[in-house]
Amino acid sequence: MASITLNDSQIEVEDGRPLLEVIKEQGIAITNLCYIDGLEPYAGCRTCLVEIEGGRPTSMQLSCTAVVSDGMVVRTETAKVKEARQSVMSLILANHPDRCLTCHRRVHCMPGEICLRDDVVTHRCLTCSKNYRCELQTACEIIDMGEWEEPWVGEARSYYETPPPEPDRGNPYLEFDPQMCIICTRCVRACADIRHTGAISLAGKGFETTIAFGTGGPVHESDCDFCGACIDVCPTATLMEKPNKWVGLAEDWTNSACNGCSVGCTISYGVSGDRPVIVRPDRVNPFSRDQICVRGRFGYAAVPDRDRLTRSLARRGERLLPVAADEALLEAAESLARIRGEHGAEAIAVLGSPHATNEEARALVRLAREALGTPHVDFAHGAVHRAVAEALSGAFSDERLPSSLTDVEHAAPIVAVAGDLEESHQVAALRVKDAVVKRQAALVVVSPRWGELVPFAQAWVRPLPGREADAVDALADAASGGPGAEDALARLAAAAPSSQGGHLERAVEIARDAAGDPAGDEGEEGSPRGGFSVLFAPTAVSVLGAPRQAGRGAAACANLAIAARGEDAPASLHYLPTEANVLGIADMGMAPADGGHDLRGMVEAIERGEIRALLVHAEDPLLAVAGAARLRAALGRLEALVVVDSLLTGTAELASAVLASLPFHAADGTLTTADRRLVRQRPAATARGEERPAGALLASLAEALGTPIGSGLAAETMAEIAASVPGYVPLERTRSGRTRALPDPPEAPAAPRRVPLADDGGGEPAEGVRLLTGRSLYTSREAASIGSPEADPLHREEAAHLNPRDAEAAGIGDGDPVALSFDGRELTIPARLDDGVAPGTAYVPQYVAGGALTELLPLEGEPAGALRLAALAPA
Repeated sequence: MASITLNDSQIEVEDGRPLLEVIKEQGIAITNLCYIDGLEPYAGCRTCLVEIEGGRPTSMQLSCTAVVSDGMVVRTETAKVKEARQSVMSLILANHPDRCLTCHRRVHCMPGEICLRDDVVTHRCLTCSKNYRCELQTACEIIDMGEWEEPWVGEARSYYETPPPEPDRGNPYLEFDPQMCIICTRCVRACADIRHTGAISLAGKGFETTIAFGTGGPVHESDCDFCGACIDVCPTATLMEKPNKWVGLAEDWTNSACNGCSVGCTISYGVSGDRPVIVRPDRVNPFSRDQICVRGRFGYAAVPDRDRLTRSLARRGERLLPVAADEALLEAAESLARIRGEHGAEAIAVLGSPHATNEEARALVRLAREALGTPHVDFAHGAVHRAVAEALSGAFSDERLPSSLTDVEHAAPIVAVAGDLEESHQVAALRVKDAVVKRQAALVVVSPRWGELVPFAQAWVRPLPGREADAVDALADAASGGPGAEDALARLAAAAPSSQGGHLERAVEIARDAAGDPAGDEGEEGSPRGGFSVLFAPTAVSVLGAPRQAGRGAAACANLAIAARGEDAPASLHYLPTEANVLGIADMGMAPADGGHDLRGMVEAIERGEIRALLVHAEDPLLAVAGAARLRAALGRLEALVVVDSLLTGTAELASAVLASLPFHAADGTLTTADRRLVRQRPAATARGEERPAGALLASLAEALGTPIGSGLAAETMAEIAASVPGYVPLERTRSGRTRALPDPPEAPAAPRRVPLADDGGGEPAEGVRLLTGRSLYTSREAASIGSPEADPLHREEAAHLNPRDAEAAGIGDGDPVALSFDGRELTIPARLDDGVAPGTAYVPQYVAGGALTELLPLEGEPAGALRLAALAPA
């Protein structure tokens, strides 16, 4: 620690820290237009000048480059400092609309008024979308730029009389307006040093220097993935979020969470008029910290308010018509009660959602168990999760892993097993990149297709679809040095024949080295920070059977962790579930009871006439699971289909009653993340019509059925959860991002043991092409569920990705329509030539065309025929 004097106050701070960060932490307002906390100083704007006694060669020093030392005396408010900052700021404003920023008036003009200081002014603060939330504006106020002599006095004007460069508004996420840029380069460094993307750079020289995306073209033609990190650091209106751009001045902020994936990034909604208008990352989750992805930043705006339900619906003949909320609720309860009375409780099934809060899931489970009495309870990806849980329990005697994702960025080496981690769990991929870039960690990527993690990897193992587990198990044998170690490379080559030369040998070498390295420093809750890590993200939909493939993959990853880390293996394996709250709703009991059916069993029971009613909450199974054609036919046979949702999804369109609930961003409750952190979701919107909180609707439905289960409100429900589910605590004691839903560890934990891989079920097809699918980055699940043509706003993910060799052999050109056929069903889709897809393989995003792929595929567990590909218009 060092003792310094700051503005005549003596403080104790850590020696060697950047002086600028210390000044800001003390609550002192200081201009710093180019600095980004945590990164090396750029020293470009020079607005952070301070006076340091004894400074060399002058007492005027940049606080961003100065570091704290014992005895330092710093002043930030002297007249000399203020004048120096004003002088520097005048140079920055020379190429920026500045008439408001340098105005001496304390009462600002109104937007429609003409600037009386300069009649050529057309662009000023009051016509800027970032007015009153602009860092440059605030900086000018801090140093009183209205007192500064105008730098152009006696000179010819330039800025307002020179045509500005055209803004880029060609994408749906962000706008780039170069005329507002002050060349602070924050965006360049955030993209390169924080996101490791490098989509933004400096172009030109001298006075011609500009910010450019990619090679200087439109933003959407660069490598930009629209995470918005550049928007967060931009001090002007150069980079702006496009949705709600002109209303993004928030009246209040909420601490909330993203349900886009199981990472559980914490976010803050900026709220205006009881609606969210802007999103910023919130540092509450120590893993995501100040980073989110495009789904977290723009997901709330993917479905506009006009497309959400504000009234409940009931079927009248062939049509769903709006009715009073209580009327729809009563009809739903009466239909369920009638079927229960006539056919018994087992004639009713309940389907929950991994996108819902823990509290909503608990209310649904209690409704199913206590009010309806049915054993048939599941969620769309329940079978996938239970297969993973079974494998983890077999290896570690407990499916609940103590591993913390915060250790990933400190890990070395790392093995990432996923379809495309960058698209399914982007912030997890970001922390893997952090480990590679900042710690030079060796990375092995096990994936059938190219993803943005591959350039960071020392080895890319490219298995055939369905052979991922075999490839990972071969690496486990290589790491263990046991009986299977000698032929590990040969088995790896058999599972991944398309891997590039040298990659398999390097992967085996890394696995063997991992077993010999020490575990590293102790991280959170005893995890081996700095040691070996395996990340496993299963796919929710597979033509080869997603549950079987997920179970085999989890077993293989557990075996690899055990081979490399022995007793520390549970803390080295990171399981990233398919959706946001899979772990939470599983903890809430969202699973079939004894004798109950899972989702596939429900479909078969409906077809046999055994199940006659289905209650669905916040899920569209027609979009979420394979076999939508058969599922749709089964839903049409039901006597009662009750849906609780905020959207009129494909499933809701078939319902007998739809109870309108609030969307997730308006919900109150918690999520359980991939590393079992409880993150708090606080509402960022209120009801616009008769919609109600989902938990309250489910509680009202239970009461109408004659079994009260409480109010369904978050605090009351979580108190009941805390009393019955180990690791959970009442809402008032939940520390968002810090509380972990883990039971107390056993005094004598069982030793980890290897799990034999289950049979692959026949694996690859004898003919046809192999199909890959998975969650893509840009397509909104909610928008896809209502068939929105803008579900993929960039229209990047509306194609089948084919290897150029396969396309050439079939006479297919880039963009040509192709037909994918499977067991008599056909999907027509444009082709995209992509050498990231192996020969003999086709990749189709899961949510393409609002569920067209799930319509094509068979129900989980059905025999899989050959997938055939044909050109409709040969090139």
